[in-house]
Amino acid sequence: MALWGNNDAKGSGGTVSLDYSTLVVTGSGTTFGQVGAAATGDVIRFGSRTGTYYGDAIIVGIASTTQLSIASTSALSGAAISGVQFDISELPKYTTWDSVYIQRGQSTAETHLVISTSAASTAGIGTNKVTLTSVTGITTGDTLASGSVSKAVTSVSGSIVSLASTIAAAIASGATVTVTRATGAKASSVYGVAGAGVTAAATTKYALTHEGWVGVTTYIDSEGNLRVKTETLVAMSGITTGNTPTYPPV
Repeated sequence: MALWGNNDAKGSGGTVSLDYSTLVVTGSGTTFGQVGAAATGDVIRFGSRTGTYYGDAIIVGIASTTQLSIASTSALSGAAISGVQFDISELPKYTTWDSVYIQRGQSTAETHLVISTSAASTAGIGTNKVTLTSVTGITTGDTLASGSVSKAVTSVSGSIVSLASTIAAAIASGATVTVTRATGAKASSVYGVAGAGVTAAATTKYALTHEGWVGVTTYIDSEGNLRVKTETLVAMSGITTGNTPTYPPV
C-alpha cells in the first residue's frame, strides 16, 4: 500500500454516518469501491473544512457501495458523525496519526495573556467590580480570573473592571489577577495543492514554494490578524485537486 497518491478529488457523492464502536461507515447515495471512488488505502475526510470538520481516517475495507470500514477513530474529533458530507483523498496516510493534524487535538478557543496584575483592594462576594493595580490592554470580552473566579469583562472605567456577573468567592487585596483574550480557534489540515493553487496563493498569506501535499495551520492572533503556517509534506507535481475548499481556502 502506497503511503500517498496524487489525487485529492476522488468520487465522494452522498453522505455518511459512522459507528464509532464498530468502525463501520454507512453511506447514503455513495459509490464506495467503484472506479474513481473510495478504495482501500484511501483516506476518508468527514465533514467540511468550510463547516464542521470531524477529521480523517484510513479506509481498510469496502463491503459495498454504501459500507466501508476504517482503521481507527483516533484522528477524529469524537463528535457524532451522522448524515454528513465527506471527501476521499490519497493524502499521506501518516498524517492521520500526526498530532498536528488530528481533529481530536484541535483547539476551539485559544487564548492570549493580556495582563497579569493584582487586586488593588478586596472584591467581596456578590460584587461584579474588581479594582486592579493595572488595567493596561484590558477590553470588553476579555476574561478575568483569580483563584476560583473566572468572569467575562463587560467594561473598564479607570482602574475598575466590571464583570458579566457577581463573584461567588472574594478576591483579596494583592491577589494575582490574570486577564486573557480569546484569539480564535486554531485549525490544521492537509491540502493537495496543484500548480494553479500555488499561483493563486502567491500574493496571499497562503503562499507556497511547492505544489504537492501541504499541511496548513491557521489561527487568529491577539490583534485579530489571520496567521498562516504552511509545511510541505510531499513536494510533487501532478496533484489532482477539487475537494472542498480548494487551495487557497479564501
